[in-house]
Amino acid sequence: MSKICITVPIIRPEMMTDFMKAWQPLFHRHAVDLIVIVDGEDQHLLVNGERKDLQSDLVQKFYAGCCNLAYLYIAKNMPDVEYIINLNDDETPIGDPIQDHINVLNTKISSLNWMNTCKNLFPRGFPYTERQTIPVMLSHGVWEGVPDLDAPTQLLNPKNEAYFYEGKIPRGVYFPFCGMNYAVRREALPYIYHAPVADFKGAERFDDIWAGFPIVEDFAKLNWGIVSGYSKVYHTRASNVFKNLEKEYIGLERNEHYWKGEYDEWYLSFLDKREQWKKLLGAL
Repeated sequence: MSKICITVPIIRPEMMTDFMKAWQPLFHRHAVDLIVIVDGEDQHLLVNGERKDLQSDLVQKFYAGCCNLAYLYIAKNMPDVEYIINLNDDETPIGDPIQDHINVLNTKISSLNWMNTCKNLFPRGFPYTERQTIPVMLSHGVWEGVPDLDAPTQLLNPKNEAYFYEGKIPRGVYFPFCGMNYAVRREALPYIYHAPVADFKGAERFDDIWAGFPIVEDFAKLNWGIVSGYSKVYHTRASNVFKNLEKEYIGLERNEHYWKGEYDEWYLSFLDKREQWKKLLGAL
């Protein structure tokens, strides 16, 4: 059986009782390792219930991207883990999202440069040079219930209705990378680095979104595939729209520029730290 590690960042320990009640049957079925990242001043890990203290200058406190700490621990101490799945503490499974992620990560997809309009064959005109398959290295999951929206969109869509795409992400095409439900193969860990936004007031909710830009760029160079939409969870907790706005108002504007390569000093600093992260985890 392939070894799976589930990572869950928490700032609300009281949520873990309901979380474990919902997920424990699947955790048992898949014999997973569980790493809970307890964020805050006393930031630490609970690895299968045992406290582990680990620090790094590349991992901040008091921010959603604290899951970086678990990835560092896995790279250093868990060589048998093949798949890493990140979840949130306010999610419950729909079906078996763990198996859905693993199934996707064990498929191969055709060229990222071309979209195939046929599910089982290559239609006339599909270049033969683009029919080779490539590995899927990241499975981006989605959710039912409360969607992951920014504050202005929340206000304009009070019914919270969202319908999601299922399929591959074409080469070099950016997408809103959400950290609430995704899975990667171990080889991809050096490229998964949530942006250090803890001290970037007005942009604290962009750790995963900005992590996604260089992921897309690096995966295109490596000829690795990304798919979205095949693993689903139910998201039960709506965040406060006005608090979200406080944590987004600068990030919303910067987000319109970063993906175009229009960088400022902060984003260049992020890219520098990400290069350090790649070297650190790559060496491990």
